[in-house]
Amino acid sequence: MRILAKDEAKFIDQWAVEKGGLPLAVLMENAGRGVAEAIVEAFEELDEPLEIVIVAGKGNNGADGLVAARHLEEWGHEVRIVIPDEGEGSELFEEQMAAIEALEIPVLTIDDGDVFEAADVIVDGLVGTGLTGELCDSVMEILDRIDAHVETYPDTLMVAIDVPSGMNSNTGEVANGTVAMDITVTFGAPKIGMLLYPACAYCGKIAVKGLGFSWEMALLDDDNKQYPTELITPDLVTALLPEREETAHKGTNGHTLIIGGSDGMIGAPLLAAEAAVHAGAGKVTAVVPSDCLKMLQTKVMPEVLTGSFSSLLHLRMHAADKEAVAIGPGFGRSEESMTLAKTFITTTEAPLVIDADGLWALGHMDTVGDEFAKRDFPAILTPHPGEFARLTGLSVEEIEADRVEIARQFAIKYKVVLVLKGAPTVVASPEGLAAVNYSGNEGMGTGGMGDTLTGIIASLLGQGLEELEAAMVGVYLHGAAADELYEERNFGYTPSEVSRQLPYTMTELLDMDVE
Repeated sequence: MRILAKDEAKFIDQWAVEKGGLPLAVLMENAGRGVAEAIVEAFEELDEPLEIVIVAGKGNNGADGLVAARHLEEWGHEVRIVIPDEGEGSELFEEQMAAIEALEIPVLTIDDGDVFEAADVIVDGLVGTGLTGELCDSVMEILDRIDAHVETYPDTLMVAIDVPSGMNSNTGEVANGTVAMDITVTFGAPKIGMLLYPACAYCGKIAVKGLGFSWEMALLDDDNKQYPTELITPDLVTALLPEREETAHKGTNGHTLIIGGSDGMIGAPLLAAEAAVHAGAGKVTAVVPSDCLKMLQTKVMPEVLTGSFSSLLHLRMHAADKEAVAIGPGFGRSEESMTLAKTFITTTEAPLVIDADGLWALGHMDTVGDEFAKRDFPAILTPHPGEFARLTGLSVEEIEADRVEIARQFAIKYKVVLVLKGAPTVVASPEGLAAVNYSGNEGMGTGGMGDTLTGIIASLLGQGLEELEAAMVGVYLHGAAADELYEERNFGYTPSEVSRQLPYTMTELLDMDVE
């Protein structure tokens, strides 16, 4: 499912006017009616008229609100409009305001007393996607009044037009004064920022309404220079899941190698290997340093083959016939192990997933980036924000402030598939595609979850998915399996349990596709 950056949404509007033959006023009419429909749909079992206050800024976002007011008033609801008491309106705002005045719909400012009294619904149409920086004082004053009203009357339904006022539609940042919504009515497709924290906690339910034309056509125009961003959905994952022929056997389902382990860290490669088994790999081998092999063999499930290494030659021999290789879980950070991991990573031709200590061994990507660019197929890197900070030299705060675009540019620059873990996880490709994953929950914040994800992605890669596909499917399945456990308990479930849940999650997706 496509999700839109601010510039893409702007390009669609411009394309509609310049090439699609649709005046902006027509788009506004469709948007405003969509807002009105979303409000009525939220009260579909209520027969009585609603008291609706539409707070309209003087730009085109506010003009959408005025269109919604006309429709809601026509449908029998009691509507009043609140506007800032300063500033000039846009041309379209003034045109819509003329219609509002002709229809004698009340227009107020906050100086007119308790303008929100008895409101069943308050609609935020103050500021749209064009916001840069902080909210102005007049808007802040209105939002403060709204917030105070909702605190007293918490059952008031809060509805935002396109985005909550104060939300950055690209990065998910929110300005001081932004008010949480119950419903955000957006147009064409969700905006990227709606899926990122902290903004996603302010949007409530996202209701997508049409623009009155096939907006996807605009994005195919040669003048559109934006890289695409997708939402990883169950339908997408189901379509990408590896298909099994009736004649399939262990030799056709991929042999996945897990390289890791060190003194005190034997659990990490064990978790990755067992996750690879549960994700459907035909064969899985886990290899650890020679002095850790006995410990691994006493702990690992019987379906996992085991082996050991003590040199670069051993690693190359183990990787030679494997469809996928994952390196890093529990590998250790001694100088010797770091040198071994870095040398193997930068010289192997094997399909590669790099996590944990494997990422640590790389240091800053500028020192090794040329080696990744030489590969026939991109390596998959799976850092959490702290590891990504080491790879990039950025702070965690800088990364979280714009995680989608930073991930995208990193993947393009170094020609890798990047899995930037977090809430939400972002997958980015060397071609510039970014994909946002919404499965998963806060109960996953425990040691070993990343090792399980590594095993899942490596398993899918070994089963024949391309690198980007394996990463997208892997992060979704990992989160979806945890979501099923979350229904029984919010925390305290383990990475091993997530691993064991995987086959059931995959089966449910396939059954859904059949139905």
